[in-house]
Amino acid sequence: MTNLLVLDETKRHPELRAQVETVLEQVAPLVRETTQLELPSVVNFRLITPEQWQADSAADMSAHVQRFRKRKPRWQAPVINLIERVALAKFHQVAPLLGGVLVMGATAAGPSDQSTTMLVPDALRYSGVLSRPEYLAQLIAHELTHHLQNLATRHREVWADEKASAIVRSGSIKFLEEGHAYWVDQEVTRLLFGAAHDIGDLSKSTLSDVYRKADADPRIVKMRSGPDLYKEGLALVSPAMEAVGAANLNRVWTDLALLPTRREVKHPVLWVARLERLLSTAKIGAPRSVG
Repeated sequence: MTNLLVLDETKRHPELRAQVETVLEQVAPLVRETTQLELPSVVNFRLITPEQWQADSAADMSAHVQRFRKRKPRWQAPVINLIERVALAKFHQVAPLLGGVLVMGATAAGPSDQSTTMLVPDALRYSGVLSRPEYLAQLIAHELTHHLQNLATRHREVWADEKASAIVRSGSIKFLEEGHAYWVDQEVTRLLFGAAHDIGDLSKSTLSDVYRKADADPRIVKMRSGPDLYKEGLALVSPAMEAVGAANLNRVWTDLALLPTRREVKHPVLWVARLERLLSTAKIGAPRSVG
């Protein structure tokens, strides 16, 4: 039995809290069915202010790096410290635009088997998420998938290290996580509404002036010029799902050796071929622990 908790920490959005709770109850069994992953015992969703989002996101980033730093040789600490300072400085430059306007949801893994999703009501409105129920369902299914991913890894230290290292150096793990969640949210909206729905398909003319102004900010334009975690991640996960199925793909959450490389992210056919080869030769018949 999963306890679905939605907290309105702003104390100003009781109707939205009830709406999120209703949608969460609808999508939770579909996300479970689609991913073939366990639901955690408790699912936490929080409605928070932009300022709280910024503070909590920065704290989560620092916590990941701190755990990563503790398990690395001392001689690496100065370099990791420098990279963390630079990463946090860049984050704080764009955080008011992200948490207050552009970022619709963010999920962080906790120290136990629980994760927490942060939603900023103003950002949901500015981005158009609240314009149609299909988009809110997509967002909640996407973020809930991250809860299941985190639980599947059992929040083991080695997996946490790998996530932290993505802050320190470019890696493939975020492409996998976001691509998997994107694939799931499209499947869930298809099941709920008869067709997949994607908030990214909204034309800019339907977005708020606040959103369009923030999206055109040079700092955001520069940030968006990098790889697209969602589209490239979906291009990675979709053929893998078709080739090996959800149950086999889920082995990646407990065996870091199965993570795609950056080259495989760019060329998904290579990752699919490797997964099929390992499966056919029974080399991953018993998933290896990552912690």
